[in-house]
Amino acid sequence: MRVHSRTCIIFRRMDRGRAISEAKRFADNAYVAAHETILREFQEKLKASRAQLAARGMIRSGAALAETGRINGERITATLQARLDSLLEGYELHAVPLDEELTTQIITQLIGHRSTMLDKAVEANDRDPVTQRLVGRGSYRHVVESNIRISPSEMRAQIDRRRLMPKKTEASTSINIYHVTGHNNRWVTNSQDHSVNVVTQSSEQIFASLRREIESHVPVGDERTDILERLTALEQAQTPPPRSLSDIQISFPLRQTTLCCSPHLFLR
Repeated sequence: MRVHSRTCIIFRRMDRGRAISEAKRFADNAYVAAHETILREFQEKLKASRAQLAARGMIRSGAALAETGRINGERITATLQARLDSLLEGYELHAVPLDEELTTQIITQLIGHRSTMLDKAVEANDRDPVTQRLVGRGSYRHVVESNIRISPSEMRAQIDRRRLMPKKTEASTSINIYHVTGHNNRWVTNSQDHSVNVVTQSSEQIFASLRREIESHVPVGDERTDILERLTALEQAQTPPPRSLSDIQISFPLRQTTLCCSPHLFLR
């Protein structure tokens, strides 16, 4: 029993580890595509902002430094959000439960990624001919960091919301197809039908209906001719010939009638 239990635990851990690896592989691919879009939008925003500042004669100013820090902070925020979204989607697609251990790993990874991007933003500012040496490294780092809108508590809130929110089940749609034929047709849903159909037809109607069915479904040929002949014979057997007048006996009830007449009625 113990050996079997340990074997099951090992296989479950192997399956979970494999699922986590596949989820991370999906997250990496999804993140690369999103990150390229974010970088392209960042470059366009920074270029447009500096063009406006240059037009106002403020390209080497505190306003330029603040705009650069703001745009970099927004870029880091979007990047962290894209990474978090890709991880959560990967775990969900591969059915990996978001337990406390995995939640802590995700947050720790994102915090490290945040710190790395902040360091690179400060280094880029040191080489930027527009904003370099306007302020010290620590001051510029504070400007960028103040514009990052996703904190560790916000990361945990998003993970918990995804983990604890009930899964939406797709509404099942069913299609009922009713094949309704025959006389006095009806259909019953979620119940039983104990009714009885009573249809009254004359013999002429029945034989005419049978003849139409034969002519519609039996190909022209000897078989069809034979069936129609047999049907005609059956119809004639069901309809007896009319009886002659000699076979009809008419009887009248005998009534006794007393006629009382006055002799004066015959005298003119």
